[in-house]
Amino acid sequence: MSKLLSWTVIVLLVCWLIDNAHADTTTINQKGMPVPSAMAPSISGFSNDMCRSGVSGGANTGVLSISGGMTIVDENCERIKIFNAFNSGGLKVTGVSVLCQDIRGWNAMEMSGSPCPYGGMMGHAARKAWFKRYPERFKALYGEDFNLPELPTVSDSK
Repeated sequence: MSKLLSWTVIVLLVCWLIDNAHADTTTINQKGMPVPSAMAPSISGFSNDMCRSGVSGGANTGVLSISGGMTIVDENCERIKIFNAFNSGGLKVTGVSVLCQDIRGWNAMEMSGSPCPYGGMMGHAARKAWFKRYPERFKALYGEDFNLPELPTVSDSK
């Protein structure tokens, strides 16, 4: 019984101390204190097999801090990786078709005399199909008065 009474007294004493433990003279004044700075997140995009770049930033106005980040896709890098995958798999025409999706690749193929494949067609047939679909591309390369020349057929040479 004496143990129970001692524990009861200890518990009551602790409760009284917790209830009355305060400092009447302590004042915490944060007026004029700056807001913690915004920390821009670190975005790691370093890899030989990634076609993304990290962009991040932060701003602090003194009242509000904000930061954020994102990754940006490098479409040309992706196109080259897809080309390499098709090319190493033996699908060379398919790989070239991927490069032809970019106007720079299309222009290079046209100017080299090897038109991009079109709907399963290659060579002059593909060039005719491209001209029918996008004549403005040819006019941008060769001038406004450009017309696609017809190739002589085997029967024309007799």
